[in-house]
Amino acid sequence: MELATNISFLLIGISILVWGANKFVDHASVIAKHLGISDLVIGLTLIAFGTSAPEIFVGISAVLNGNEDIALGTAIGSNISNIALIFGVSCLYFNVASKTQLWNLFPFALSVVLLGLTLVDGSISFDESLGFVGLFMLFMFVLLKTDGIAEEENSDSSEFGKSMFLSMVGLGGLIAGANIAIIYAETTALLLGIPELIIGLTIIALGTSLPELAATVAALRKGKHQMVVGNIIGSNVFNLVFVIPIIGFFGSVQLSSIVLERDFYILASLSLVFILLAFALTKLQFKRALFASAGIVLVSSYVLYMGVLSGIV
Repeated sequence: MELATNISFLLIGISILVWGANKFVDHASVIAKHLGISDLVIGLTLIAFGTSAPEIFVGISAVLNGNEDIALGTAIGSNISNIALIFGVSCLYFNVASKTQLWNLFPFALSVVLLGLTLVDGSISFDESLGFVGLFMLFMFVLLKTDGIAEEENSDSSEFGKSMFLSMVGLGGLIAGANIAIIYAETTALLLGIPELIIGLTIIALGTSLPELAATVAALRKGKHQMVVGNIIGSNVFNLVFVIPIIGFFGSVQLSSIVLERDFYILASLSLVFILLAFALTKLQFKRALFASAGIVLVSSYVLYMGVLSGIV
């Protein structure tokens, strides 16, 4: 009974987290347009942040509560599910080539390389955290230089005020949901006798990936395949450049060595596959059979990974 109650509250916390993220990003976009921020910048910043907000706020809450393994597990696990599950399913529905700005793959690849170098000694130092902050600043600098700022839109002041209020409501939902999820994730792990890292890599990672899944489904329905690739790139970069520095700046414990020995190499391998497929989708002649096969392999690998983590395999 106690276990069922804890799992129920964990799922409630994740639901509030996802609801808050959706509310925040919807109304933050209205505010950004009112301030004259262009669509591309909104897409690669606000929407990427919005879909990554659950992971970020889980990371903040976990570190402040002394659960660094949950924070790291959620960030890495979410990135794995973004590629293997969400992008894998997307590959099954791709039917045309898509032009993706390939320079976006550079910070995506660099964030994974930095993560590997950071985890070698089993901890995340202050200096290593600054490296991720620097990567984020470089990403934003290039983005603003290539796109710039659009003209300010004329909008109803009452609509602007309403969006300001509702974005704060969404932010409140993010904070509350993250805290509920972390509290009950920890107690669930204790009751089940499994490491907090596994809870982060599985239940919380999959739950916090729901915004990416929702955005991907919406993009696929509209035939906007470029948005699918962009969403994966932006979300995975944001997950790492925000969560890793949080652990480094405020955490104080040695991280589980299994992350480097198992989970990082899985993430690195999947990231390489994603980069190759994104390149093929942009530069090569589209072959549906290739992407359908890749989708099946990616989804199957995610199911196998979940089986290994849960002890079924």
